[in-house]
Amino acid sequence: MTLTRKSASAPRGTSRLARAVSAAVPRTMDRRTFLKRSGMTAGAGAFASALPFSMVERARAADTPAAGGKVEIKRTICTHCSVGCAIDAEVVNGVWVGQEPVFDSPINMGANCAKGASIREHGHG
Repeated sequence: MTLTRKSASAPRGTSRLARAVSAAVPRTMDRRTFLKRSGMTAGAGAFASALPFSMVERARAADTPAAGGKVEIKRTICTHCSVGCAIDAEVVNGVWVGQEPVFDSPINMGANCAKGASIREHGHG
């Protein structure tokens, strides 16, 4: 009868990297190991989100008022909720670039609702 030694590691035909990974990864994970690994993963994710991978830029009007483009003021209704606040839209070369509330409107009386004010403050039209 021949005795053979059984190995706990990966089979002989696998690559060196696969054997190293299978030896390094424990079969069970305790609470401390889980918290350390999840903390490292969250930190790496936060770091990666701060990197400048953005390839998309905000759209701008072709002719801005500073470059001599003509600003048109068009009275319309705010589209961000169903109240119907009146606003004066600032349009440059067909692009809505800003808005101001209408002071003689009986609905909003010169103010925007929270949605309209946040859109105005962040510069989206």
